[in-house]
Amino acid sequence: MINLTNRDVFEQDGYFVARGLFSPDEIATFRDHFETLRLRSLYDDNDIADPVHNDPLKQYPRQMQMHRHDSLSLNFLCDPRINREIQELTGLEPLAVQTMFYFKPAGARGQALHQDNFYLKASP
Repeated sequence: MINLTNRDVFEQDGYFVARGLFSPDEIATFRDHFETLRLRSLYDDNDIADPVHNDPLKQYPRQMQMHRHDSLSLNFLCDPRINREIQELTGLEPLAVQTMFYFKPAGARGQALHQDNFYLKASP
């Protein structure tokens, strides 16, 4: 039996899932925080949450660039555990430039694989 490292799995499969990186309590804190922001429409995208709309993506619009005005998002973006995992997988120091938060409610369409540089622009 070959014992693969996380980096081996990443290089072989093109992705790696770091299970257990965050505790269930931390995940609940993130989930509840972003749900509160969603209901208050406190995020940087153009969409406004419409909790009664029949389209799940209208009920749960994406949240973008949260780190610019939300300390929990900034702390999550800069969490040393994420930095450590990325360095282990790539051998490089990560450069954080963007945050996005997507809810995936039942019945919602998924996010297709894509390269998105549109939102990588300087803030005013």
